[in-house]
Amino acid sequence: MATERQLAANRANAKRSTGPKTNAGRYASSRNAVRHGLASSTESRQLIPIDIDDLADVLIDQEADEAQIVSAHQAAQAHVTLLRISAVRAALFASKGNIDELRQLLALDRYERVARGRRRRAAKRICAE
Repeated sequence: MATERQLAANRANAKRSTGPKTNAGRYASSRNAVRHGLASSTESRQLIPIDIDDLADVLIDQEADEAQIVSAHQAAQAHVTLLRISAVRAALFASKGNIDELRQLLALDRYERVARGRRRRAAKRICAE
């Protein structure tokens, strides 16, 4: 059980970590994923022409219940995200890099880690059900 001192520290930290307060800060944070092209749906279709529904259908049986279908779609979406990250990374490596592109490569690592985790968890749910 948390002590009163820990609870007070948690509350103080929560007040400080609530995200950007100004319109400029909110705009900047909303553009984070757009910088490297991962949030753009039209670019991703050109880079990776894979239909998520078709990929999800391959992952499950015909008798799959609703939870398995949802998990299959999540796994397929995470897999396509990983493919998009690989394509963006390859494009960054192919260009003559500068310090900004190096920062983009580092940001891609975080997105890749999250997508791998989503795919792994969804795959476990498919197998468990």
